[in-house]
Amino acid sequence: MTEDKDRLHVLQVTDCHLLPSPDATLLGVCTADSLAAVLDAACTERTPDAVLATGDIAQLPSPATYELFLATLARYYTGPLLCVPGNHDHGATLSGTLPTEDLEFDAWRIAGVDTHEDDVVGGTVHESELSRLRATLHGCAAHQHSLVAGHHCPVEIGCSWLDVHRIDNGDDLLDVLRGADARGYVFGHIHQEVEADPGVPIFGTPSTCFQFADDSPNFGFDTAKPGYRWLTLEQDGSIETVVRRVDDYELNLDLNDRANR
Repeated sequence: MTEDKDRLHVLQVTDCHLLPSPDATLLGVCTADSLAAVLDAACTERTPDAVLATGDIAQLPSPATYELFLATLARYYTGPLLCVPGNHDHGATLSGTLPTEDLEFDAWRIAGVDTHEDDVVGGTVHESELSRLRATLHGCAAHQHSLVAGHHCPVEIGCSWLDVHRIDNGDDLLDVLRGADARGYVFGHIHQEVEADPGVPIFGTPSTCFQFADDSPNFGFDTAKPGYRWLTLEQDGSIETVVRRVDDYELNLDLNDRANR
């Protein structure tokens, strides 16, 4: 943007839970439609300089599902895109269909980290992935700052039924981020907004479809609307961020609609 040329405006979308058919519903929500509503709202505000899709892009992880994601996104945006897998994704299928390479800009590098294992709900970061991320971050140019995007949360957020799915070696990931002076870590999975600073700022973001309850001891849902996060990356390494909701979206959440779960 010419009036804002020294800042990067990064859009994060997460936990889209798409199905291969654009008309399919999950818990009563047409997840392709809710993703489109999020993208329409966000891209009406401004054109992103980059988009991050932080996992659980698919509910049923077929190539057709990932192609639906790309087709939906292309209706609103065609610029740089970084995708990382979540626990509902299939790693090889996702990486064979979606872009997973780090994004590099003049003052910033945005790096992905794989926190998932196929068919496992909780998060982990294997030593080989930690080593790769460490080398990536330490390989940043002297003038570059780094932002890292993954799917799972590295710390407890005070919601017991979600905390059991956090990255089991989250401290190891945080050590890598701190050691490289990463400016932030953005993630999904928890279907709610969280901001914390366990030695590096971390940002959890609402889903583009339905949200999880944050005050329940057991698995539960919230009636909050689909959301997304803007991250404004400054040349001095600072980050401004805000979560927005599509408040006028008719969610139609139906907990009896479990056929596609």
